[in-house]
Amino acid sequence: MGDHVGADKDEDADVLPRFKGLPNITEGVEDIYAHLQQRHVYLYPENGTHNHWVQPQIIVLFATGNLNQVVEAVIKDLRHPIGTGLVASILVQEPLRKALIRKISGRMEVMDERIAKHPNFLNSLKIIDRLNCKTIYMEEFDPSDKLKLYGRKQANSPIVALDFPQVYFGDKPTAIITLNTFRSLNEAIKLCHREGLDFDTVSIWTNKLSEGYDMVSSLSKYPNFRFNCINIPFEVNTMVTVKKSFHYEVLSTGGDLTTIVFPIHNQSS
Repeated sequence: MGDHVGADKDEDADVLPRFKGLPNITEGVEDIYAHLQQRHVYLYPENGTHNHWVQPQIIVLFATGNLNQVVEAVIKDLRHPIGTGLVASILVQEPLRKALIRKISGRMEVMDERIAKHPNFLNSLKIIDRLNCKTIYMEEFDPSDKLKLYGRKQANSPIVALDFPQVYFGDKPTAIITLNTFRSLNEAIKLCHREGLDFDTVSIWTNKLSEGYDMVSSLSKYPNFRFNCINIPFEVNTMVTVKKSFHYEVLSTGGDLTTIVFPIHNQSS
């Protein structure tokens, strides 16, 4: 009985040629394209802003601040809430809380689909459910629900989490915005610290300039402050410092240097 010598079996025969030498990623996968797309989600965005916060911003809205401009900035960043220089947190003074929530809810737009499927966002949803956290989101209703009493979250809706700081939702960018309420300036300062992020910019909205400067003196760990604006480039010909409850500004005007100083109340003292 002779030995039968057949052709050597190609161990990589069941693996796509371009994946030879790698684990057989097609095993148990019916739709290879969808599988590769799902793997790509974990690497999005390509600039790595899904792995760590990059220049996050916090908005502090006092009762005299411009509500509509704040809403515009928030809605813009909710369309794609992973990236560079985005609003991560909002602090709103109590008299404007209901109006802010109502306006954000009414103006929301669907997110980029890649964010809606992103592991960071899905992880935030799990934590929101675990914490029983109240949220703002887009609602949809059945046609028979004429009074719109039984809404449900719309697909790809962005999320604003209420009354919890960002630190509760993980170490990586969460793809959600948090919104908390303060009564006094001192409470706003404490809530800024509670968020747990190294904010690149604090955007303060108020008609009382003293409130803004009081926050600067108490939040010196954050490098940049904007008053009644957001995403405006910082000029390099201005130097500002706060020392011993006095605010100093050195301005370059037409080649000449002008110094301004005035007292402020330091909340940390």
